[in-house]
Amino acid sequence: MGNLSELKNRLHAIKQTRQITGAMYLLSTSRMKKAIQNVNYNIDYLHKLRSTINDIISTVKYNELTNRFIEMPGEGVNLYVSITSDKGLCGSYNSDIVNKTYEELRHEDDYILLSIGSVGTEMFENLGILPDYSWCDVLLRPSVSLASSIAETIIELYTEHEIDEAYIVYSEYNKNGNIVPVCKRVLPLLRRDFLDIEPVSKYDVLPIYEPSINEVFEKIVPSYLTSYMYDVFMQSAAAENSSRMKAMQNATENADKMIDELSAKINAERQLAITNEILEISAATNIKGAV
Repeated sequence: MGNLSELKNRLHAIKQTRQITGAMYLLSTSRMKKAIQNVNYNIDYLHKLRSTINDIISTVKYNELTNRFIEMPGEGVNLYVSITSDKGLCGSYNSDIVNKTYEELRHEDDYILLSIGSVGTEMFENLGILPDYSWCDVLLRPSVSLASSIAETIIELYTEHEIDEAYIVYSEYNKNGNIVPVCKRVLPLLRRDFLDIEPVSKYDVLPIYEPSINEVFEKIVPSYLTSYMYDVFMQSAAAENSSRMKAMQNATENADKMIDELSAKINAERQLAITNEILEISAATNIKGAV
């Protein structure tokens, strides 16, 4: 009976765990769909900004646009923004990002690390890397204001010449649902970054920018970087919840298998106990008859 009681307690615990993983699967599915919707809402605006920037840097003469945001990088320090989650139970999502970031940092003599997500920050600290900046609860509640705040930090570091280039390491969520950790440069803005965009201008003459092309460009770039960061947040949130959804689905399926196995063991133990009781009664009856 002791073994049967232990099996029943274990079965009860697994059933409770299955309820939790099932609920987390449904919650992750809902959050993933919401993040994908926000990606679609922002993508048209981001595409328009990229088209405008491409139109400016592709059609104007080199000597007309002298801007800090298009300067060729020097040999200074680079900034890396690593975006992870604030919660676990999402498979290899966080470790893939940290490993990708660590791979990039290995090639740098010096760098500035901006860690977004408490899980990633803790993993970096375990590797002996202390982030220079850190944010928490970004992917849990992504917002344009958070994207703007982080974009301002990046621009400030770039403007004060503390960094030459800025890179973002995150999980890209594509239309097929594939999750791929990538490292992309966001500053400076070079012509080759916009080769996939067709110029907006379809006129034979160059457009006139008021008050000046440099001032217009100064206003566009922060908006572009904010929109880009928000897009990255939404893609990261979709990738995180997709990873958690798959992890919880696998955990639920494993729990179902364990429940089936334990149920079979409990039935076998119960049948064995009944058989033993029958044998004991039969043996006692035979003894009494012999007497």
